[in-house]
Parts: sequence; structure tokens; C-alpha cells
Amino acid sequence: MERLSRIFKKIKYSVVSSLYPHTCGACGAVVETEGETLCEECRYSLDFIPLDVDLTPLAREMTQVQLSYFMPLLSYRKSNIESRFVLNIKNSGVRRYGIEAGRMMGRMINARVDAREFDCVVPVPITSKRYEMRGYNQSELLAAGIEMETGIPVRTDLLVNEGTVVSNSIDAKRHKSSTANKYLATDKVKEFCGKHILVVDDVITTGKTIRECSASIMEKCDSNVKVSIAVVGMVSDLLGVYNEQNKTYTKDIFDD
Repeated sequence: MERLSRIFKKIKYSVVSSLYPHTCGACGAVVETEGETLCEECRYSLDFIPLDVDLTPLAREMTQVQLSYFMPLLSYRKSNIESRFVLNIKNSGVRRYGIEAGRMMGRMINARVDAREFDCVVPVPITSKRYEMRGYNQSELLAAGIEMETGIPVRTDLLVNEGTVVSNSIDAKRHKSSTANKYLATDKVKEFCGKHILVVDDVITTGKTIRECSASIMEKCDSNVKVSIAVVGMVSDLLGVYNEQNKTYTKDIFDD
């Protein structure tokens, strides 16, 4: 019976997949393996940030905030597969893209630091209008994936978004001129004074979002709190600046 059940499950998946095929979150190709988010080619060609590259000093300079860690998963350029993956996490309506990206981030975090350092994961909030349009907050999906891999509990009640996003572009120049968000920490952050909070977002472009979130959290605790940042993507121009200054970048692929 168990063998028949497995066979039936495979047949059912094949039929459903033929009608509603799972597609790669980066290139859009049909993914034949059940549960996979990326096709095999994209899994090995996405431009993951090498684990031995520490970009925390760059993030501190960008945000003017004393972050403990800054951990981006990959770098992207406009219109490449990395940027398409980031945009699909945000706008495709396919929740598994965000969850799987979060699991990748969780494995990256485990490889970089001791995840037990963190007391909670806080997804960057979006406006209610954006939530209604998408049906989800992509950063919450990322945080859920991170929790699956690291065990760090997610808190969605520590930051609020007061404002309106008038552009969903991930182009740094447009983002800088068209974003009117205001991120504020709630009083519940005080539960974590003296502790370590990991803030999660999809991308970093100008550093404005990270700066507002981190500064507001620190203000609530009179700076008696550690804040770290994890993102899926950072614009490759930022990585290029770092590489030129430090001469430490080497090609590597983060794989599970």
C-alpha cells in the first residue's frame, strides 16, 4: 500500500505540474523536481556573495549605524537572473520563492556566524496597501525560511511602516528619489534591550530602509541593543566598490 501511495502521489504531481507547472524563481523555466524553487542551472549560476567576504564595514558606512553584522546572500544587476529572482520573491505571488530564499539565507547565516547569537528575526514591514496588493510581505516569508534553518524566532510586532511606497523598482537611483517610507520601532522592542535583533529585508540599494529600521530600534533601547541585517540581494555596484577598496573578492557559490 505504501508503494502504491508513493506511485499515486507521483502521478498526481505529474498531472498537476502539467496543468500548473512549477517554474524557476529566477529564469522562469519549468522545474520538474517537486518542491524545487530554482532550476539546476540557476542554482549553480546565481552570483552568491562569498562566505569569506565581510561587507559589514560597507553597510556601517552606508547607514551610519553601528551594525553588528551585515549579511547579503547575493549581488544583482538590473535585468539579470539575480534581479529577476529578487523581483519574483516580491511580486510574483508565489510564496515558496520567498520561503526558499529565506532558507538559503538561513544556511548562509549558519555558515557565517553562530545563529544562537540572535534573539529574534524581524522582517521589515510593508505598507497595508502593498500587503493588500501582494497578499503577503516578502520579508516575512524570508524570515520564516530563516527560522526553519536557524531556529531563530520571528517577531513581526517590533517594527511598523508609516508611509507609502510609490515605486517597487530595485534600481538604486529611482529608489532613493521615490521612497517615502517611515519605519518605526514599537515599544515591544524594549523586551530585547541588551539582546541581539536580526532585521531581514529583500534588498539593499541606498541603505535608507536599513538605516531607519536599525536607528529606530537602537533609539528605543538607548543604543543598548545589537542590530544585524540580512538581505537577499545587494546591488553589484556596491560590491564593486568594496572589491576595488579591499581586493578580497573571489568567485564562490553558496550551495546547500
